[in-house]
Amino acid sequence: MRLARRITGSVALGTYLVMGALLYFTVIPGAGGHYPPDFQLLGYDAAAITPFLAALTPEAGRAYAAVLAGWDRVFAVALAAWLALVGWRRGGLRVLVAGLAALYAGIDLAENAAIQRLVVGAAPDAAAVRAASALTQAKFASLYLVVLVLIWHLRRPQP
Repeated sequence: MRLARRITGSVALGTYLVMGALLYFTVIPGAGGHYPPDFQLLGYDAAAITPFLAALTPEAGRAYAAVLAGWDRVFAVALAAWLALVGWRRGGLRVLVAGLAALYAGIDLAENAAIQRLVVGAAPDAAAVRAASALTQAKFASLYLVVLVLIWHLRRPQP
């Protein structure tokens, strides 16, 4: 179990660092300094992401789509697996932690697909932006929830 936690944690950390470097050194400069929509904790609307999409160069757009389709997928799954493994100990809450971690991963993967459609498609319609924004908000909310439950679970005394 310890080895599995170390492997998934290392993969999550490594992909996070690679993803961050790609975003900060390729995507953000290629978008005129605008941050990608999945950085916006409270969501966004079409007016809020239009400057990012308008400034996005074709090279930066391809790099961002590659991050969403590759690195971010690996990160979401590795982070969810690590959270589930850290929480897998005695008690009934381990199933809740694992379930919430899986929920987080599913939402993050859906958000990646929704944002990728905004980036590679023509001018996004308002419904697609609302859906992507709702997924971004749900991603952060589910991640915070699983972390809070995990902390509570780990701090409880064991029988």
